[in-house]
Formats: sequence, structure tokens, C-alpha cells
Amino acid sequence: MATIVGVRTEEGAVLAGDRLLVADGTVRSEDKRHVFDLGEAGAAAVGDSGGVDEFHRRLESEVEAHEVEDDEPMGLTLLANVASDLADDEGVEAIVAGRDDGAAGIRGIGSDGSVLTDDVVVFGSGAQVVLGVLESREDGIGLDDAEELARDAVETASDRDTDTGGEVDTYRLADE
Repeated sequence: MATIVGVRTEEGAVLAGDRLLVADGTVRSEDKRHVFDLGEAGAAAVGDSGGVDEFHRRLESEVEAHEVEDDEPMGLTLLANVASDLADDEGVEAIVAGRDDGAAGIRGIGSDGSVLTDDVVVFGSGAQVVLGVLESREDGIGLDDAEELARDAVETASDRDTDTGGEVDTYRLADE
């Protein structure tokens, strides 16, 4: 299982995740995306590869349909509710980033559909290592520093967790 992280700062939100796909103890791919850019929203997911793919496909479809029908980006609260239903259906854990009233934020989504609201959310095999790295962060860091910190945290996890890879993707969303 890969590792994903979401960080909310005073300037916006950042998602990061590695690209390693491990199944039954065997590396299946070093190029499996777990972080997805959905335009004015972002998502990251871990779990069974097929579940992650289906979660991404369905969430992207919901976000695009909302933007066409309502002529505005999907807000964070609605995004989290939609992602909650999809994560429960697909058995994945996810983190979504979006804006409500111009402020970017993140929500953690459990595989049972539960929604977590916090400034830091981590899922996956390297979660404990990532949380240890993130505990050292300073308050009030900017978006650039948060992106670097999230990337460094996942890379550190890859040094200590065989199911987390060193190639890291990020998504960032600034406050309006």
C-alpha cells in the first residue's frame, strides 16, 4: 500500500503521495499514481489498485458533472460527501482538497466513508513515519514549504517502509 498525506496551511492545501504499487508483497509498478489533479479540486487515494482507479474515475466524473451543471467548482464539503460515498463503495482511503468560501482545505475519507477534518491527514503503509516527520513542522508555514514538507515526509517514509516508493506526486490548491 502506498502513502498519502494532506496538509492545510494558512495559504492553502497540499496533497502528496508516492507511486509504488505493491500487491501480495511484490512490487507491481513504480508508476502508479495516487494523487489526482481534478482542476479546482484534488484527491489522493490508497487501497486496492482497482479500487483506487475506480474511485479516481468516478470522483473525476462527479466533479466535472458538477462544474458543467452548476457552472462553478465543487466545494470542499460537497466534494468530501461525494468522496465519502465513493470510498465506501470502493474500499479505499482518500484525502480530498477543495475550497469552501474561497479557503482551501482538506478532508480525510476512511474506507468506511467516515470524514475526518484536520489540518494534517495521512493514510497508507508509511503513515506513522509521515506523522513523525510532520510533527516537527513549524506553525504558519506557507504553501511552498508545506509542499516541500509533504514531499520530504513521503520520501522519508520510503526509506523506512517497503510499501512506500520514492517517486512523489503533489497537488496544491491556494486560497482565493
